[in-house]
Amino acid sequence: MSNNSIVEALISEVENNLANYKKKYKGLSWRDKVLLLVEVTGSVKKLGVNSNPDAAIVCARERIRLYFQENVGVVITAVELEVVSGISEYGRRVRELRVQDGYKILTGCSNDPGADIRLRPTEYVLLESDPDVSAARRWYIANRIRREKQGGSKGRLLRYLIENVKQVVTTEELAYVAKTREFGRRIRELRTEEGYSIATMFTGRPDLKMGEYVLEDIERIAESHDRKISFDIQRIVYDRANNTCQLCGWNREKWKRDDPRILEIHHVEEHVDGGPNIPDNLVLLCSRCHDEVHAGRRELPPNIIG
Repeated sequence: MSNNSIVEALISEVENNLANYKKKYKGLSWRDKVLLLVEVTGSVKKLGVNSNPDAAIVCARERIRLYFQENVGVVITAVELEVVSGISEYGRRVRELRVQDGYKILTGCSNDPGADIRLRPTEYVLLESDPDVSAARRWYIANRIRREKQGGSKGRLLRYLIENVKQVVTTEELAYVAKTREFGRRIRELRTEEGYSIATMFTGRPDLKMGEYVLEDIERIAESHDRKISFDIQRIVYDRANNTCQLCGWNREKWKRDDPRILEIHHVEEHVDGGPNIPDNLVLLCSRCHDEVHAGRRELPPNIIG
């Protein structure tokens, strides 16, 4: 039987079940009504499984994968996944796709309140069509670090980032390692209070997607007097400079393996000398220019901020 014939038969089945319910429901007990609706629900579930002819013949997890890949970057609801998969344990299949197969799927359960991600707990987004081949290794590391108690959630996050230095990690991984919904705040503390060069799509790495982070270099940690720049202020500085060094014009598009520089914020009037952490006293420099300015080999032009 062709898929169209199956779908038409299922539609007729749903219509008949609904007609039967309409005819009988007034004189039925609550349970008898529910039992009739169970028949309707079963037919509708079969319709969901057969909503795509090519996907109807594969398993539930594969249908979920295909549905995500057809809707990359689109917010998908739990109800959609239940319809597509035809099972109630679709959440487990999503986790398998993420942990075992490496697909970057975000959920509202791992929202970072400080980022531009606003998903409900029952919403999902696939960031990229192709799986991340290194994700399985990262989840193995995440599972090990998650069991550690030393240093609390922030300590676990830092250890995880260090073990994945220069590698893209997602909010799903960070939330799992931290074991707290406050993981976003802890990440910002690592960046603004402890000086670690953790980049996002808003701070130096426009090539990243929402919900992605990178610890760019474990050697370059801001001096203690250069910290305490809030994430909002940092974001203004990066945005104003278009994520580009204001001295040499370097940006992420020019990155090379033999020249792995990063972008950093520099105080025009040194913070240690009383310079404030405000946009009018901050410029964006690549790490090479930043080192040259601090070494006295290069000066900032007087109109660098504009």
